[in-house]
Amino acid sequence: MAYEVFTRTAIRVDEPSLSLVPDGRIALNAAAARILAEAGVKSVLLLWDSNNKRVALKATAKGDKNAYAVSILRDSHSGSLRAKSFLSHIGWNAPKRTMLPATWNGKEKMLEITLPNEQFSSATNSGTSRTPKKA
Repeated sequence: MAYEVFTRTAIRVDEPSLSLVPDGRIALNAAAARILAEAGVKSVLLLWDSNNKRVALKATAKGDKNAYAVSILRDSHSGSLRAKSFLSHIGWNAPKRTMLPATWNGKEKMLEITLPNEQFSSATNSGTSRTPKKA
C-alpha cells in the first residue's frame, strides 16, 4: 500500500499577517491579534497609501467616527474587522483569501501590509479613484 502525503490547506504562521477575505473582512492571524491585544488596541483607522499600495491598521480611540472595531477571539487567538467598503474603495478585487505579511510599527501603533498590484480592479484605477483623508 502506497501512502500519499496530505497537503495542508492552511499554514500556521508565527509572524504577523493579515488576510483580505472576499466577503470584505480583514482577518488577523494569531501573531497579529496578539500584537494588537498586547498594545491594548480595540479600534483602528484604516489607512491607504495608493502610491505604494500599502494598507495600515492604526490604533485609535473607540469613539473616533472613522474607527473600525477589531474583534479578537480569545479561544482561536485570531481576529478580524469588517472592511468591505474600504476594500471596495481601494479597488481590491481578489477572488480568494489573500494572506500578506504584516509589519508592526510600535511607535505609530499600527500594522502595515503591502498589496500585490494584480488584485486590483481596473475600474477604480488601482484604488486611486478618490482622494483619501490624511490620518
